[in-house]
Amino acid sequence: MVVRPPGRRRPNRTRFVVMLVGLVVVGTGIVYGIHWLGHPWALALPGKPALTGYWQGDVPYGSGDERHIVLHLTDDPPSAHDRCTTCPALSGTATVCAGDRAERYELWGNPLNYLGSRFSLHTRSEAEGPGPRLNELHGEWEGDVMRVRTSLTRLDAAGATVGSDSPPTTFEMSRADEAAFDAACR
Repeated sequence: MVVRPPGRRRPNRTRFVVMLVGLVVVGTGIVYGIHWLGHPWALALPGKPALTGYWQGDVPYGSGDERHIVLHLTDDPPSAHDRCTTCPALSGTATVCAGDRAERYELWGNPLNYLGSRFSLHTRSEAEGPGPRLNELHGEWEGDVMRVRTSLTRLDAAGATVGSDSPPTTFEMSRADEAAFDAACR
């Protein structure tokens, strides 16, 4: 028989595992909680959709030339390593349908206020060759509606800008889903 000094208990592995799991859950909750306190526009709650997600609309490219556009916005999720302080808070992709072809864009930018009701996105087209390209997207967001202002730059066959930017144009986008994003331009 082993005699233990008074006041010393036998280790309880079950209690240790439960406490460890509890600490991980609480720690994760704190990390995500702090993230969404800093990015309230990225958290969808009942009755309050997020700015991030899928959107669709029609952007005017000129007289009689409206093109369907879909975009997917994401935020920079919290991570275990240091977060880049100069990295954009919003990123994503957009697809503009031009007849039977699709022009894809890379998007990145930031909300311009704490709640994200105003934002700005830079665009980088993956298309090559001549044609119009979207410039920066400046948006206002409220619930399931987004109003976007942009202009177009026209490129020649060598990829050089032809003339100046078009006058600004404004269009509305509405909430969409992944299926609508994937089916764009088909």
